[in-house]
This record gives sequence, C-alpha cells and structure tokens, in this order.
Amino acid sequence: MSAGSEFIAGLDLGTTKSCCVVAKVDPDGEATMAGVALCPSMGVRRGLVTDLDAAAAAIADVVSAASKHADVSISSVYVGVSGEQVQSMNSRGVAAITHADQEITPEDRARVLEQSQVIIIPNERRILHAIPRVFSVDGQRGIRKPVGMCGSRLEVETLIITGSRNSLLNLDKAVRTAKLDCAQQVLASLASGVAVLSQEEREQGVCLLDIGGGTTDIAAFSEEEILHASVLPVGGTNVTNDIAQVLRVAIQDAESLKVDHGHAVPAAVDVKDAVAVSRIGGTEPRPFRRTALCEIIHARMEELFLLVKKDLDKAGVYNALTRGIVLTGGGSLLAGTAECASQVLGLPARVARPSGIGSLSASRQVLSADGRQSGPPIEDDSPIYATAVGLMRWGVLQEYSENEKVNPNPAIALWDWIKGFGSRR
Repeated sequence: MSAGSEFIAGLDLGTTKSCCVVAKVDPDGEATMAGVALCPSMGVRRGLVTDLDAAAAAIADVVSAASKHADVSISSVYVGVSGEQVQSMNSRGVAAITHADQEITPEDRARVLEQSQVIIIPNERRILHAIPRVFSVDGQRGIRKPVGMCGSRLEVETLIITGSRNSLLNLDKAVRTAKLDCAQQVLASLASGVAVLSQEEREQGVCLLDIGGGTTDIAAFSEEEILHASVLPVGGTNVTNDIAQVLRVAIQDAESLKVDHGHAVPAAVDVKDAVAVSRIGGTEPRPFRRTALCEIIHARMEELFLLVKKDLDKAGVYNALTRGIVLTGGGSLLAGTAECASQVLGLPARVARPSGIGSLSASRQVLSADGRQSGPPIEDDSPIYATAVGLMRWGVLQEYSENEKVNPNPAIALWDWIKGFGSRR
C-alpha cells in the first residue's frame, strides 16, 4: 500500500493478543471497516520483541487473518509502539520570519518544528514523534495555527517522544520478517486516544489509560495539547499471575476466574458468593470466597493506579485533568476497573470503546491465520480494538492529508488531526 492506497491497516502487537484492523478508504479519506482479526500473540513482552521469529509469526498470522477477512492483500501496516522504552520530554524551537511581508508560511512552521528537534539525546535512543504543543508569535502564546499570521519571531513548544533505537529496530525487523512493510511506528497511546477520546475531553483535560496485557500506556491532554506520555510495565497479565500464584491454579484457570468472577472493587461483591477453584494437583474443584478473589485483584489494580498517579504528579499534569480518566484496552474490561481508578486517583473515570468507523460486526470472532474462529466472540466495539483502530486512522491521515506535501507526519499536525477525527465521530 502506498500513499493514496485504497486499504489501510493498523497492527497492535500486544503481550497476549495481536489485533489487525483493515479499512477501506474513499477518495475523501472516509474509512469503512473491511476486516478485523484478533489472534494470540507470541514473542512480545511488555511492548518489546523478545523472540524475533515468534513475533514475526504472530504478525503474519493476524495480518493474514485480517487480509482474508477483508478479501484484500495487505503489504504494509501502521504499527503501535509501547513498553518501558518510551520516554517523553519538552523542547523549544525558535525561527526568525524574514519575508518582506512577515507572513508565516507552512515552510516557516516546518522549520521551527525542525529546530525544536535539535536536541541532545543518547545514541541508543531515537525520536519517535515531535508533537507541537503550542506556538508563539512575537511572544504571544497560545497560537494554534500560526500559518498566515504576521510576525518576526515564531516559537514552538514541542513534546519529544523517544524510544529505544534497538527496540524499534527489532520491531521493524519482526514486521519485515513477516514479509510486510512498516508504514510507520506510532506511539500506541496516541493511536488509542484518536479512537476513543472526545474533543471536549481533550480540551478540558483528560488522561487516557490504555491497559494491555503487559503494559499500561498513559497520555495526558489539556486544551487540545498533549501534555505527557509514558508507559508503565504493569497490565492485565500481572493480575492473572497474582491469582495463579495466590490460589495455586493454572494460568488459564486464573484468567477464567478473573474474567468470569473478578471485580476490582471487593465491596461491590456479595460476601456470600463463592467460586469453584481447581488447584494444581487437586482432585476436585473447591469453593472459594469471591470477595477473597476480588481482594487479590484489587491489590494489583490499586498498585497500578497509584503508579499512574505518581507518574502524573511527577509530570505535573494531574491538576489539569478536569475530565478525569478514560480507560481503554483489554484490561479495562475487568469489572469494577473504572470504579477502582476513580477511588484511587480521586478523579471521574469511564471505560471507552472505539467508534466512528462504521460497523465492526465482522470482528465478532477471534480468528486464526486460516480464518477460523479460535476464541470466544468479542463485542463489536470492544476496547481491545482501540489501538488498532487508532493506528488505522493515523494511516488515513498519513495517506490522505491535504497538507501531506508540506508535512506528511501526522504527529506534527496533531491538533488538526485530532480535531478532524473529532468532527467525523
């Protein structure tokens, strides 16, 4: 798929599951769902490739399943980036406007953004995104669109997001080993934000928490600026492992207990409820208090949200979150997650689902590479799809942006990008 292609694919390679979303795009850039696949993931842990061959096989499986579902050949994907490798920092760029009429041009805007990226970073790191937060013209701050305005000095405050050079190279190599091209690597939390956040939330102040299997991605917005981005090495798999260790049950049984009977707020569960637990080495299932199961879950979820609060406090963005917390990702499906987040963080919280791209009815099945169902049905708008849907939307802008000749990087036009998708939802 090249620029202006008819089909665009987003690939979310997670610790436990991989998702690929394929959309058909009309000449106006409107996307319609064409195919979706959700497959077990391998070779990836906490956002990092740990087994190149296994990761490549997982990528090939999920993209093949989505391709068959869409009845189209996919050769290129937009890939999500997560993991502890992700770091963010603020930078500043300044450019003099020397035109006789002193009118700021698109080239001036691109030049000041390039200037903001002239920073010293370790050789082992690579800039993933350089996102303008706010422009200033002759000292007047708060400018959203400087092009066309008059001034002699243009400044920009930019959020620089970096990743481990080798980790990003390994991810790219896994994609290429699967005989695919990596159209672009995109921070997963930015992609999820496009899929689930409303314009009002981004304006008034919100923190997106994308809870995956091995990581939780954080992205904070206010006044339509992205303030902060980071990744915590804790996710839904940690909850499952805690249940398995404390109750001495198999991982598969622990996952079933979490999904079928778990709750992140023990007080919300009837103290009389009991669940059947099959311990490793045991002969028959034995009853176990459901509240005790939920206490195990609550301990880990409370730890996660305390880490989130510490991260937000350190970044100095907690007080800007007027609209509170928006949860997405597979980990947000755990009952009581929003209530637990609200209690620990002291902010309103909701679980968000991707929308605005038409019917997802084709995604009801978890598909294997041969197109057969390999898991239980998944809801059409499940938070599991948030990152992949956002990656697809990122690709739509990348390949159909009216300004792509001047500036083809969606991150550099973040406000226009967010507002554009916000108006289409």
